[in-house]
Amino acid sequence: MKKLLPAPDGPSFIHMDFRPANIIVNDDKVSGVIDFESVRFGSTEVDFTKLYRDFLSSDHTLYHSYQEGYSSIRPLIDLEAVLPFYRFTDAFNSIGWCKRRGIEKNAVFLEQNVASLKKFLQ
Repeated sequence: MKKLLPAPDGPSFIHMDFRPANIIVNDDKVSGVIDFESVRFGSTEVDFTKLYRDFLSSDHTLYHSYQEGYSSIRPLIDLEAVLPFYRFTDAFNSIGWCKRRGIEKNAVFLEQNVASLKKFLQ
């Protein structure tokens, strides 16, 4: 799988929890991003993964709007090539998150991620 990946967009600081709840919008413009407790150094496309998992994968129009908006600011890596790798990584990391935060309390999220990993491993 690694050989199929394009060159990474980075290294850069990445948020690692980039989702609508952590994006402040005023008058239809992003005015801030909060919750930097998970920041790492890596490839910027990692931050796309949670948005894709939770929102963009189920709305084709929103997915293309995201690509268009992002590309208006800077080049966008080939998402179709990197998504399988980062979705696998996200599912794996999310299982660890469920363990740290409580398996019973996060059982649905845990099962979703176990199912995702099983699909990747088939």
